[in-house]
Amino acid sequence: MFYFATQVGSTAAGFLATWYINVVLGAAVFGEFSTAIALMFWLNVPASAIGEALKKRASEGQEPGAYLAVGHLLNLAVHTVLVGGLVAFREQVNIFVGADVAVLFAALVGARAVFDVTVSSLRGYKQVGTSGAVKTFERALRSGVHIGALFFLGVGVAGLVAGYVSSLLVATAAGLVLLDGRPARPGREHLTSVLDYARFAWLGTLKTRAFSWTDVMVMRGLSLSVVGLAAVSKSQIGVYKVSWTAASVLALASMGIKETLFPEFSDLAAQGDYDRVHHYLTEALTFSGVVAIPGIFGAIVVGDTVLTVFGPEYATGGTILVLLVLARLLAAYAGQFLGAINATDNPDVAFRVNLAYVVANVVLNLALVTLFGWYGAAFATVLSALFSLVAAGYALSSLIGTPTVPVGELARQLVASLVMFGVVLGLQAVLPRTLAWTLVVVGAGAAVYGVALLAVSAKVRTKAASLAPV
Repeated sequence: MFYFATQVGSTAAGFLATWYINVVLGAAVFGEFSTAIALMFWLNVPASAIGEALKKRASEGQEPGAYLAVGHLLNLAVHTVLVGGLVAFREQVNIFVGADVAVLFAALVGARAVFDVTVSSLRGYKQVGTSGAVKTFERALRSGVHIGALFFLGVGVAGLVAGYVSSLLVATAAGLVLLDGRPARPGREHLTSVLDYARFAWLGTLKTRAFSWTDVMVMRGLSLSVVGLAAVSKSQIGVYKVSWTAASVLALASMGIKETLFPEFSDLAAQGDYDRVHHYLTEALTFSGVVAIPGIFGAIVVGDTVLTVFGPEYATGGTILVLLVLARLLAAYAGQFLGAINATDNPDVAFRVNLAYVVANVVLNLALVTLFGWYGAAFATVLSALFSLVAAGYALSSLIGTPTVPVGELARQLVASLVMFGVVLGLQAVLPRTLAWTLVVVGAGAAVYGVALLAVSAKVRTKAASLAPV
């Protein structure tokens, strides 16, 4: 619960900063910044893979200090080379991003790598709540720096990147101070163990990057070439990423559940207690879509108007928002399956699933963005998420048996969403279509959904009662 609360705080801070950046600088500049962040996350794959391996090995409880030392040293070695390469090819970086930020961008890649491995260290030591707090602190600090820099200095993309670097460095220092473990002298077997897991895990992190950022990379890349039949402007990329940010808010529950359960899955799998793994997985599937399912219906009715909180031009992203919320929902369920696969120490199986996903995602984006522009990118994201869900479910079934899908609970969430949908449609028909009134309708719809879900689902009532303060 604490981890989820930290993610809500982090998302709220990020949403505020995203709103302010777009209001002050506009969609085109935000599109440039989003392109830089997309490239950063793709180059961050090695750090994420090392972090996943460190998290897994440390969570197993055997010599975690040695694995801590190996993970951080390996990460520093890899990214020293990567940062040097970015500085050497700074002209190409500037052309792709669309702004003169290459040197600052290289610093950003290095800072993000150290931060991510620090967060993975906390999770490996089962300090999941602390890792969430550190991420929230970084996001809040970054948002404050960005808003302050824009308000007082009027900076552009370079200032936004510099603010990101500073927040990462401060948050990394805080995470290392809060980490319960301390490095111990590693042996060759520790390095081999981390590399053995990371050589499969890197594709899992690449899959995450592909889901979140391939669309931006492809839209920007085709816009710089003569291939794209439906070129995507920087402004459209900005609107697209704003829609993605809004859709991501609805995925908070699933992300919190996944990160919280991974160390428990890992521990249970190491003991061979697969019955408990099945139980927790069913619980995860029950609650992963509890916010995103009604979010799809809400986006259909009021999505375009809600996006105008960033400015009138953002109303064009209404259809994009609906598609991206659907993609986030499908990916939430797939993420639970993949998390269970990795936790049961089957990185080779996850590797094959993720390889198939990445290939499908890139091919679909190249084909559909070329033909349909940003709508093609959104459709590619949906189709890729659906493919990942099917592939991960099939793979997990072959390892620990077919997961128990809580069909009844998902149906109840759908019923509650349809009740909300009807109420929101009725309110929209009689109230003015202004932003202020639409936000009122959103609040009313959320309340109706909550009441309806409590009424039809005993499991949700029980869970709500357990989380309520005494």
